[in-house]
Amino acid sequence: MEIDLGANAFGIDFHPSKNLVATGLIDGHLHLYRYDTESSLVRERKVRAHKESCRAVRFIDDGQRIVTASADCSILATDVETGASVAHLENAHEDAVNTLITVTETTIASGDDQGCVKIWDTRQRSCSHEFNVHEDYISCMTFASDSMKLAATSGDGTLSVCNLRTGKVQSQSEFSEDELLSVVIMKNGRKVICGTQNGILMLYSWGFFKDCSDRFVDLSPNSVDVLLKLDEDRVITGCDNGIISLVGILPNRIIQPIGSHEFPIEDLALSHDTKFLGSTAHDSMLKLWDLEEIIEGSNGNASGAAGDSDSDNEEMDLDNDPKPSRGTKRKTKSKPTPVDSKTSFFADM
Repeated sequence: MEIDLGANAFGIDFHPSKNLVATGLIDGHLHLYRYDTESSLVRERKVRAHKESCRAVRFIDDGQRIVTASADCSILATDVETGASVAHLENAHEDAVNTLITVTETTIASGDDQGCVKIWDTRQRSCSHEFNVHEDYISCMTFASDSMKLAATSGDGTLSVCNLRTGKVQSQSEFSEDELLSVVIMKNGRKVICGTQNGILMLYSWGFFKDCSDRFVDLSPNSVDVLLKLDEDRVITGCDNGIISLVGILPNRIIQPIGSHEFPIEDLALSHDTKFLGSTAHDSMLKLWDLEEIIEGSNGNASGAAGDSDSDNEEMDLDNDPKPSRGTKRKTKSKPTPVDSKTSFFADM
């Protein structure tokens, strides 16, 4: 099923338990749609969330709020039921906010166009950590909850890993020849997969982040703009040519195409029951793809396959020196905050 949003869309996210999907538009609007199994998309709400483009969207607080990030440097929380603003961090960053993810139940992370990553304590409505490790925009982030470490990719061609327990940068990869655009953690935490501007997937072994351990060079001649983890062995890719594919990791192979847009893919997300894949692109279309047949048809194809012989120690974090070989200025700030309050800063003011 699909619907014309009337403007190019950036971020997309599904409600954690209901058949609702949200998307942020280039004109600053936030759209909320209800979907069903009868191929129907109905708009529930339209909110002017930001003055400039709405680049990232995430449901938080068990789906009670939608948090959005914008090129106007702000982060906004909107009530799902009423559409009212419940919190607005007007100057969350000094530059345009490009990406946003949920870290824990009371923590979110945001990355901007200057390469700054901020961790927000939603109980205190304040920034708890700030990492200025990159020299260019933050393209994507993902979180390893078991180790409390945040992995981020950047237009400067590096991957960074920040430890949220210590508030320090654990490691930064060597500079690659191309921009790193997307990142996921797979293989039960043993592999970090990065999509690049030249269409190559770079595979890093956890704890050995200086250089990639493997490359998948036959995926696409176009940039891999989006990576969405389906399970520990399969990832869904969205590329600059508008193609969405299901890809196996170790062994590396294209399992099958899923669908396409006429223009570059902007974002991908899975519904709460993994029945639907949502996609946005530069063609102003929101599309929902039924994944049930695809998942059933390919389930188990990548599991336990030959070629996944990596023997890295899962308990080792060996890259203790975060500096890449090329000189880069870096500073980190950790701002401890009280933890006595359990109320989210996105609760009604």
